[in-house]
Amino acid sequence: MTATPPAAAVVRRTLILLGVCLGGLTGCSGGGQIEVVSLNYRSIDPPPPRVARIDLERCYWWADQDGQVWIAMERETRPLFGIFGRLCFQMSLVLERLPAGRERYYIAAKRELRARVLVGPAQIRFSSAAGILALYSEPGDRLRGSFRLLTRRVVTRWLGGWGRPSSYLMLGSFEAVHDEARGRPIAAATESSGWGRDETAPTSRPASSQPTTGRPAP
Repeated sequence: MTATPPAAAVVRRTLILLGVCLGGLTGCSGGGQIEVVSLNYRSIDPPPPRVARIDLERCYWWADQDGQVWIAMERETRPLFGIFGRLCFQMSLVLERLPAGRERYYIAAKRELRARVLVGPAQIRFSSAAGILALYSEPGDRLRGSFRLLTRRVVTRWLGGWGRPSSYLMLGSFEAVHDEARGRPIAAATESSGWGRDETAPTSRPASSQPTTGRPAP
């Protein structure tokens, strides 16, 4: 039997351990849930045929001087017995602008999402390729959102550099509180080590048509 590649094993264990934690709260720090599933149709076990779920502890939003809306979210935990040390998931979204009314839908491309997963010395990075997002204005200066995005994932090699990119579906929902001071460090972490976004406007654009099934339930 072929041994599991070390990098693939790290990815699998990281996503599973992030997903078994208790659900995040949506209090003064926001929160939400993200699901990640491999779209590798040429190999299995790894990646396992299951969905990894990540419960978020914190989620913040703010608008920059150009009117772009940023959302930054995070989950950090230490597994029992410290088997893999610190586990940290951080993700940021940047979209064209806030909803003009109560809701807005966006078509995404390559610039909208950046995510980073840290597990011991290993690092995993996600970036968006295509998909759709929605934002809803909520009372208390909050934003609720949902997304379904095709992403590219890479993992650090043990001898340096990055492995081959692979495709993952990332989908989820969140509720963000307005807090630029706490959100910016998370967004900066997702753009670190050469993963920054270019300075042009976001590639997101308004969806050509909105869903006909009405506004999703909170």
